[in-house]
Order: sequence, then structure tokens, then C-alpha cells
Amino acid sequence: MKVLIVTACGARKNLRPMPAYKLYKSARIKAVYNRRCGNDMKILSAEHGLLDAHKTIEPYGRILDQKRALELVTSVARQIEDYDCVVFFKGGARKAYTSLIKAACEKAGQTLVTLGYANMGGINDLPKVMEFARQNKWEEIQKIEHAEICN
Repeated sequence: MKVLIVTACGARKNLRPMPAYKLYKSARIKAVYNRRCGNDMKILSAEHGLLDAHKTIEPYGRILDQKRALELVTSVARQIEDYDCVVFFKGGARKAYTSLIKAACEKAGQTLVTLGYANMGGINDLPKVMEFARQNKWEEIQKIEHAEICN
């Protein structure tokens, strides 16, 4: 099973172009990146939509609002079609990002697992959730606090 890990972008950025996972000055993004366990990772960006973590980008200042989220749903849905499951680590992310990834997964017919609370609560459960998703062990994911399966 092919699992994609996604997290939201961060407001604070470095001032020069670099790979997305390095551009954002976010402990959450770095923590997710370090726990991706070989899975593809993308960052949900207000400017770029769903962005490969290794893609080099310029700094920007756009903030995700409801209008922009609606504009991005179709393109995000297209980018997740090749995966069997999307795991969204939401710890510290604004609700607009969770709403966007939920809408995109619904449009693409993808299983979505959300995980995380507060700033980085649940981060250490991320590798376990991805492994359970890869093995279709949904009942095990349901036992993890702050993990939710959305179909």
C-alpha cells in the first residue's frame, strides 16, 4: 500500500530559495520529515497547493483562507490519486488546512488518516500510523489517541 504523509506549511520561512522542508522554519515540518519512514512527503502550501517536500521554492507570504482552499481542492485531489492512503499530521496547523485535505481526499476517493494535536502532540505516533496504514490495519489506527480515519 502506498502511503503519502502530508503536513501544512509554516508561516515563518527562510529568506532564500531552498527545498520546501528546509524553507519553512517549522519544528513540526522537520519532525514529520524525520519520521516519514521512506514514504513520500508533501507539504500543503497556501501558495503552491500540495508541494513535494524536496522541491526548491522561493519564500512567499500567502496565508490559506477559505477562498484559496476551495481553489486548491481539485489540484490537491489530482496529486493524491496515485496513493492508497493519505496521512495528514495536523499538529499546530490551522483548521483550514485540515478542511482542505479532507475535501481533496473526499473528491479523490482517498482514505485519509489525520493525526496530531496542539503543537506537535502525537508526532511520535506517526511512524506507527503509517505502518498500520501500509498494512491495512485500520483497527489499530483507531486505537491511537488523536488519530482519526476519514473515508
